[in-house]
Amino acid sequence: MNKEDYLKDLIEIKSGNVKAFADSIGMAYTTIRSILDRGIMNAKMENIIKICDGLGIKPEDIVKLESSVVSDTNKIMLQLHPSRQEKVYNYASDQLNEQNNEKISSMFDHKPMIEIPAGRSTAAGSPINGEDQDTQLIHKLIAGEKVPAGADELITVDGDSMEPLLKKGSQVFIHYQPEVEDGEIAIVHIRDVGVTCKKFYVNEDNTVTLKSINKAYDDMVFDCDEVNVIGKVIL
Repeated sequence: MNKEDYLKDLIEIKSGNVKAFADSIGMAYTTIRSILDRGIMNAKMENIIKICDGLGIKPEDIVKLESSVVSDTNKIMLQLHPSRQEKVYNYASDQLNEQNNEKISSMFDHKPMIEIPAGRSTAAGSPINGEDQDTQLIHKLIAGEKVPAGADELITVDGDSMEPLLKKGSQVFIHYQPEVEDGEIAIVHIRDVGVTCKKFYVNEDNTVTLKSINKAYDDMVFDCDEVNVIGKVIL
């Protein structure tokens, strides 16, 4: 629906028909008909202002008339008694204030940048040399809202043994801790072997099983004293 059709609807809602509306505002019926036929943008400004005054809307509103929630709301407003119009206006004002307050709140909710160790990798496949990884450690500033609680380091997953949960090349946060529960994903150092990322299980025979999620990889079993837990992956 174009602007002229919407204007005609508003006029008919207000006065029943174009002739009655023209009489009510003291304008020639033919003038209004000409505006509706030839287009609002071709009308004289004084005539637009007079029509707007009769409809109780602003001149700039008439240029913006289109098929939208706002236009439909204007049409409904014109049909309401003044007391009900005031209720709708007050409700809309409350909604605007609430929206503006949400924007202000979100500005204050923004968390500061956090400096966190990063740059090292963990194997998700065959273990990698932990000493070589230490030389790659850097400190990185990350937006606070992106850092989970308890995160101590951001590491890169090097390998596909933990797919599909941890994709090769993806980055994960870890929390430093010397022990993990059975089935948790841990970053561990294996003596004389290296560092790897696996699901961790302690066995009754004083051994540890390191299990991949990717079924293409076999379980790894070591004596407990050969494996040192560095931390837990935060999921």
